[in-house]
Amino acid sequence: MKTYTPDELRHVLALHAKWLSHKPGGSRADLRYANLRYANLRSANLRSADLGSANLWYADLRSANLRSADLGYANLGSADLGSANLGSADLRSANLRSANLRYADLWSADLRYADLRSADLRSADLGSANLRSADLRSADLRSAKWNDKTHWPAITAVLFANWGDVSDDLCRDLMRYDAACHPDPAAFDRWAAGGPCPLDGIQTQRAALFSEKRRLWSPGSVRPYDVFQRLLAEKMVKVDE
Repeated sequence: MKTYTPDELRHVLALHAKWLSHKPGGSRADLRYANLRYANLRSANLRSADLGSANLWYADLRSANLRSADLGYANLGSADLGSANLGSADLRSANLRSANLRYADLWSADLRYADLRSADLRSADLGSANLRSADLRSADLRSAKWNDKTHWPAITAVLFANWGDVSDDLCRDLMRYDAACHPDPAAFDRWAAGGPCPLDGIQTQRAALFSEKRRLWSPGSVRPYDVFQRLLAEKMVKVDE
């Protein structure tokens, strides 16, 4: 894995700029397997660059142009991608754990099998993005954009995102869904009456992440698909295709 000095990286970007402009002497940025930890790539133009399996851990990629870039298997853990353009980028199996993707353009991005645990996707554009089999546990999707061509992972995976505060009606139904997935649903009745948290002393995690409200609890049944649709409508922004 090659480690690039700042001067070497500037040279690669200069040649890439020529390649993008179809000028003589240019060459596509080949940064496969590159060690770019903590690299300053803020506002860099890496459109269509090859960054497959690169280590971009904690890299500053704010406002970078990564449109159509190959980032398959890249390690972008804790990278700052705020306002970055990742439209149509290949992010299959990329590590985006805890990455800042706030306001990022992920339109039509391929995020299949990507690790998005605890990623900040607030106000990101996920229109037509492919999130099949992506890990969204504790990801923040509030105000993110989506459309009918956004491909989601399993509904249960989406419910594992961190949805924060929700309306009272939705909170009640999410608690009902949580109880239905619990080995002892009656534990929620005891909790509502002042008893311990239903998850105390058991090895079962919550079925959905949101701010629960004990005072709203009442037994009932709910379909996962229904709460999934209501979460998208209440906490995200649907846009035209």
